[in-house]
Amino acid sequence: MLTLISDNSLSHDAITQAVHTHVEEFAPALALTTLNTIHGRTCFSSLEAICTEHLHEWWGLAITTGQPDNRYESTYWYLLHLLEAIEEHQLLGNMFVQHKVISCANYLLGLGPAPENTHGARP
Repeated sequence: MLTLISDNSLSHDAITQAVHTHVEEFAPALALTTLNTIHGRTCFSSLEAICTEHLHEWWGLAITTGQPDNRYESTYWYLLHLLEAIEEHQLLGNMFVQHKVISCANYLLGLGPAPENTHGARP
């Protein structure tokens, strides 16, 4: 049965908690898979599958679109949208794209500072 997002009866606090839980669970996995793909340890199709899984899980939460609550969430959405928009040759062959992706992944793993100009939005 389909549930309309507008029918979501969760409180604001419950929605915020669901968003934080989703991002905390999925951001490190996305970051690791991304870095492994760049370094040749994982194939690009696995990265595509992870992106699809993350979006599928997000849509299952039935949360309306909104602005990210913090820089970490914003970076997660930025990275996910970027990976959805590029092809394998762009990720593996474009040094600028690699720099942006690696900076985001490192931040999501707690290995680097928040990257500049990475403003993501919830789908």
